[in-house]
Amino acid sequence: MEIEHSNRLIDCLVAEIEQQAGVISFREYMDQVLYRPGLGYYSAGKTKFGGAGDFITAPEISDLFGQTLAKQCESFFQQGCAPNILEFGAGSGRLCAQLLSSLPETESYCIIELSADLRQRQEEFLQQQLPQERYDKLTWLDELPLGFDGIVLANEVLDAMPVHVVSKHQQWQELGVGFDGRRFHWRHYADSSDAVSTIQKIESELEPMPEGYCTEVNLNYKPWLRALQASTQQVVIMMIDYGYQQAQYYHPERREGTLICHYRHRAHPDPLVYPGLQDITAFVDFDAFSVAAIDSGFKIGGFSTQGHFLLANGLLDLAAQTDPQGDTLAQLDIAQQVKTLTLPTEMGEKFKVLCLQKNLSLDFPALASAGLHG
Repeated sequence: MEIEHSNRLIDCLVAEIEQQAGVISFREYMDQVLYRPGLGYYSAGKTKFGGAGDFITAPEISDLFGQTLAKQCESFFQQGCAPNILEFGAGSGRLCAQLLSSLPETESYCIIELSADLRQRQEEFLQQQLPQERYDKLTWLDELPLGFDGIVLANEVLDAMPVHVVSKHQQWQELGVGFDGRRFHWRHYADSSDAVSTIQKIESELEPMPEGYCTEVNLNYKPWLRALQASTQQVVIMMIDYGYQQAQYYHPERREGTLICHYRHRAHPDPLVYPGLQDITAFVDFDAFSVAAIDSGFKIGGFSTQGHFLLANGLLDLAAQTDPQGDTLAQLDIAQQVKTLTLPTEMGEKFKVLCLQKNLSLDFPALASAGLHG
């Protein structure tokens, strides 16, 4: 079944490559293999999250993640933020369940989910997890609402945005994807493009990158943020994702970029295999995102590592409250959950939390904005 599914997507991609003189941009390839209706990884019926899927996100690891995040949301509500939540790409629905279980004051919870399959899975899961009065606060949307007030959440959303791939061979060039009759392969795509001019500007502000250097450029941040700006009034936006600031992202030693693929809990760097069957992500450039946010009319509220953010919001206190007395195995499990979420060698430093605000003046004591561009 999986092979048949992938072959149908391959046929579509090959037809597109032939129509475009033998090569398409990697951004188009990534968009198709992840989001093509009915065939892309996020559009089709394969289980993606948790032990039975391809990767595990923080809400899958521990309910403590959402409970701690709820503490921060509660602080925003108390400071005058409207008690509404808008979540992008709710995954399995676990984060939503954790938040609505912890925040009875929430008046509405909207989910923007472009995948019909994921939406159905979320509806079924949340109906099982939530009492009817909490479930009734939920609305699924196909597009941004108008005039939204409240908290906007995006946990592991930016990393799934399609990116351009660029490579340096004396001069910068953009790479695309071709097909040789048997498999997809990298091909030269363009010497001049928005992605090329962007990486040239980044390099001019950092150390020169060595010959053969290959990396990614995400040009989606500004249009995404401008759409969000146009559809909101008074909001806090919380972005939680893995990524770097530019000095680390484009470090000379990171010469093969940050593209990573997940297939059955195995991580590997080749995005041109298993079309439609594997997740493809790229780390977030938090400096580029923060500059795009300011250009779009948002203010930076704070920026920190996930580990610091969770600990500052009372993760250890919540863990102590749920500590099952006398059950040693359960206690060890909770301790391991806390370590996975916070340790630098686990998710603690790899993942960052960036908060933006618009038409609000909230305090962010669990975050610090030092070091971001813009």
